[in-house]
Amino acid sequence: MADGRIHLYHNLSVMLAAGVPITRSLQSVQTGGKFGRLFKHIATEVSSGQSLTDAAQIYRKQFSPLELTLIDVGEQTGQLAEMFESLSQWFAFRDRLARTARSGMLLPLIYIHATAFIVPVISCAMNEFDPLIYVQGVLGILGVFYIPAALIAGVFLLTPKSGPARQAMDRLLLGLPLIGSAIRELELSRFSNVFAITYKAGIPIVQCGQMAIDSMGNRLMVDKLKGGAEAAKAGQEMSTGFSGALPGEFLGLWRTGEETGDLDNAAKRLGHMHADNAEMKFSAIARWTPRLVYALVCMVMVYYILSGYSQLFGRAYSF
Repeated sequence: MADGRIHLYHNLSVMLAAGVPITRSLQSVQTGGKFGRLFKHIATEVSSGQSLTDAAQIYRKQFSPLELTLIDVGEQTGQLAEMFESLSQWFAFRDRLARTARSGMLLPLIYIHATAFIVPVISCAMNEFDPLIYVQGVLGILGVFYIPAALIAGVFLLTPKSGPARQAMDRLLLGLPLIGSAIRELELSRFSNVFAITYKAGIPIVQCGQMAIDSMGNRLMVDKLKGGAEAAKAGQEMSTGFSGALPGEFLGLWRTGEETGDLDNAAKRLGHMHADNAEMKFSAIARWTPRLVYALVCMVMVYYILSGYSQLFGRAYSF
């Protein structure tokens, strides 16, 4: 199911661009579900005299930093329609990545459950069938996959959003093969897109850099980019503050934008380029995941077959 924010933000953008007042726009686009209820509350706050930014801050836990940033920028600059359309495109991009991940996991899940319910039959077929042994076999195979997955999910969910533990987690993620490069591309896309949107809207460059940083999630990538805002604050080009460990194409195109005075368009092109790269890498992950799971499934099957034969031959030699 698609993220409800895609159509909600797009419809808000269309209505505001057509000249419909913000209060009426918020009331008109109300839909069902979580975000429909959320914007119903926000429409009530705005109609009572609150600014849209202040109303969103009341429910800030329901919004991502990127949403809060762009809503604030849109209201400050009078470009809410453009900001809402940018948010719609961002969530559409995220939805494509999520669908890619779901489609990549469907086949592995089928492999895992088929193995769990079929392979123990091999062991039971070589012995007198015992329902308890069969159930133990099914749960044992599922545990091989689900216990590590649950532990990993628990670590991610329980790790604080800041501090040394988050730094260590983000460093680990960036070090993972393929996954790390996909996250890196996603973070560069987010930074570039937010900077391009805010800079084009006329926000001072130091503030644009900080807003772009605030929209990011991986703290290690933040450390590599935050020097740009610090350099701009010191009156230098942003690129002089970026980490040299960033991709060469990112640094090169950013410097070109600074030299030509076309930084907003350069950042926009970088945003699109890194978004495309991230999508390709997540698609590659979705292609390789079933193969890796299939290899693990084969190993489990071989183990159970050999285990069953060893039991059978052991009984045969005992006679």
